[in-house]
Amino acid sequence: MQSAGSAARLSLFVTALLLVLSGCGSAPGTPAGAVVGRAGLYDYSPSVMQTGNHQQIWWCGMGRNPEKPSQDSDAILYVDIDTTTGRKTDPIVVLAETPGAWDSVFTCNPRVVRGSFVNPLGDGATYTYAMYYVATNVPQGTFNNIGVAFSNDGIQWSKYKDPVILSGPGSGYGVGQPVVYNVDSRSNLVLFYEDSTAGVEHLKTTTTDGVHFTVQGTLTRKGLEPNHPAPSWGDIGYDPVTKYWYAVFNLGVRDHATTGGKAEIGQYGIEMYRIPDASLLSGLTPWEMVTTFDTNGTGYEAIFLAGFLKDQYGNLNVGSYPKIQLFPSIANPKPGWNDAPKTLGKTGDIYQWDIGSVVWTPSDAQLTLTRYKNHASYNTTTGYLDPPAHFVADSTIGHLYQGLKGGATIPFFSCKSGAKDFFVSLDQNCDGSYIVGLEGYGYARPPAGQRTVAVYSCLSARQGHFVSGDSQCEGAGAGTLLGYALP
Repeated sequence: MQSAGSAARLSLFVTALLLVLSGCGSAPGTPAGAVVGRAGLYDYSPSVMQTGNHQQIWWCGMGRNPEKPSQDSDAILYVDIDTTTGRKTDPIVVLAETPGAWDSVFTCNPRVVRGSFVNPLGDGATYTYAMYYVATNVPQGTFNNIGVAFSNDGIQWSKYKDPVILSGPGSGYGVGQPVVYNVDSRSNLVLFYEDSTAGVEHLKTTTTDGVHFTVQGTLTRKGLEPNHPAPSWGDIGYDPVTKYWYAVFNLGVRDHATTGGKAEIGQYGIEMYRIPDASLLSGLTPWEMVTTFDTNGTGYEAIFLAGFLKDQYGNLNVGSYPKIQLFPSIANPKPGWNDAPKTLGKTGDIYQWDIGSVVWTPSDAQLTLTRYKNHASYNTTTGYLDPPAHFVADSTIGHLYQGLKGGATIPFFSCKSGAKDFFVSLDQNCDGSYIVGLEGYGYARPPAGQRTVAVYSCLSARQGHFVSGDSQCEGAGAGTLLGYALP
């Protein structure tokens, strides 16, 4: 069974792991708020391909091995969604462990691409799909390697007998999170993967046959957010229109002291970056952060290991492009606004993991920082509000940027103390309290020639912390200057 083994394996990966799909109804058993999911079972780490009006989704989830029914652990599942009618097929296991082989304990983290793969298995057959996946034969979930399987329908798969990317000697987790891109619509592929042998590095490799790879180099880290300089990732995809690579990296895991002693395995958010193709290895132009999706913005306790919506070859100009759609792993359902720390920790349990959907719109550069209040509390946020909380807008504080922009490099974090006391802090650890997520980026001091408003942290004797543009906190006493926002 998965439980303890899975938790150990995922925690190794994590520290080294909202919208319902527009127009789609829920298949029987799909939890509300999820694109893909099964009540009481875990589902995460998707690969999503759109061709015409069909989305094919492969993901890692709890599934019974057809070759060994007693093995009910990480397997790779599949659904097909008609984006016009909203119909989706029932989830089925399409790839699982091979007893006695290198992938006999876990198979996970699929990435699928289409092409023309001629005789990769030595059986004379040509295949139109390739799936790269992570697996191991070690019960502790360490020494993971990357393998490949081929198919002509995306459902029936034949495995290549050996790993195609091996973990290094003495590794812990090993190699994982493969991402594949088809250069010529045939078998010239670029494969990226994550190597956790010495820290976390992301490598670029190439192949002409889908099986034998040559390392081209290590992806630059220049420009990655200073608080997370070597993050694990979920996916990377290419935009052939702008010639940018977009990557989505995982944030950290909350300190279990802030979640009632319950250790959460899935991270509380993801950051999306982009970089010109020519700088991917050189770093001549650094990564540019464009947005964050986390608990503050979406309401989900955990949101991590996201997969981009791509076309059949790995390009991002599909679906509602130039909007970019992501399918993150989420802890579902969302917690309540006044849940205590222990309840919050339980909300992130792996058996509540589903796959959701979020969308980034390139034109939405700024977020409105608004102070809300209800009968018991203030909550100043740029993001999600729990409807049963009945928060109403009390004051517009200012505007923050979604990503790092010019001199706007100061992150404002949404935090919570206890069950109801929300506050804003510049400390990424929320001064030891529970982190809800990122509000956005502002200024440490007013930039020349730019109108700004000061942002103060205040304290009310009756309703706890609140945020104000007034240094005297509207009669509550002197506030603490946090920074500056746009008006």
